[in-house]
Amino acid sequence: MNRSALAALLAENSWHFLPYHLPLRNKLTTKQESDSLRKGLLLFWQSEVGIVYGEIAPLPGLHSESLDEAKFLVQNHFPNFIKELESSNDSWLELNYPKALVPSVKFGFEMLAFHYQLLQQEYSLAQFLNPEPSFSVSLNGLLDGSLYGLESEIQRCKIAGYKTVKMKVGRSELKEDIQRVRLVRRKWNDVEIRLDANQAWTLKEAKEILSALADCHLAYCEEPLQNPQELPQLKKFCEVNLALDETLWKDPELVKSIQNNIHAYILKPGILGGWQETLKWINSAKSTGILPVLSSSFESGIGHLWIALLASCYVSKAPAVGLDTAFWFENDLLNPSFTSRTQNGRLILPPKWPEFFDLNMKVLQAPD
Repeated sequence: MNRSALAALLAENSWHFLPYHLPLRNKLTTKQESDSLRKGLLLFWQSEVGIVYGEIAPLPGLHSESLDEAKFLVQNHFPNFIKELESSNDSWLELNYPKALVPSVKFGFEMLAFHYQLLQQEYSLAQFLNPEPSFSVSLNGLLDGSLYGLESEIQRCKIAGYKTVKMKVGRSELKEDIQRVRLVRRKWNDVEIRLDANQAWTLKEAKEILSALADCHLAYCEEPLQNPQELPQLKKFCEVNLALDETLWKDPELVKSIQNNIHAYILKPGILGGWQETLKWINSAKSTGILPVLSSSFESGIGHLWIALLASCYVSKAPAVGLDTAFWFENDLLNPSFTSRTQNGRLILPPKWPEFFDLNMKVLQAPD
């Protein structure tokens, strides 16, 4: 997609969405499919203050909505939304977004509203945001490979300067996961290790593996159980801290009943329904002494940047944010790419939000 083609689109209508296709270093496998491309939408609008945009990227196997359903909702709700946005004096965080929006679409509408109001006020990011962001955000590395390839992943994360890593577990035999975690601790004595089991284990299996790893000094284990109702039983048995991710949006009532057993909430704005909803979880976590940890839903670098920026504002002394999924992109929608903006395991936030034509137009596809 080039500027002249975009100009022709905007001559027909003041707003559009364009699909993007981001090639991946490795195939992304979810419960529904395996794909070598990450697909999403860039929603943009030619407003009176310039072109503003938002990213919409439901991930098959994680979000309940499909990309086609997201397109349908945009077509039905965006025209009225921009009329309300133009006439409202409310902050983007206080706007009444259409109730019918699914989480990934709400995420994109919020980003666009944020961009619009930022341009309206002609402020820098530091001036616009309250509280003012810290312009360096700690990130965690992602260790996702088998025992055979783990040492090269450890080396990559060391070179990147990460002080925290998140290990995906629960996909292989317990014995291999124990070996993998022990290898990381042996090769990298001072790194903080987080585990993510994605609800893979029975209570018996979780007790076995977390007991075996008690001397590895884990930061926490995220979603260890197939049945989260058993988390209090697991907590009584082992000293490893426990964290919630999927349970937050699948069963929020259960979360209330077991929160005394929980060390951290893993908060994904792209699936919780944007920043209005995420801030509710952040405030709830803070009020109960639970650690709020921000993470992506595998959005592009723009979505990653958006999450890092707001984590730096709303989570005091933000723990390492889960954004190493950006490493999987061979090409990024953000230009320069998200990974090129990291130094010594930290993201250096830009002084201003990227303008529309600063993005990587090459990954945008022609309209369907």
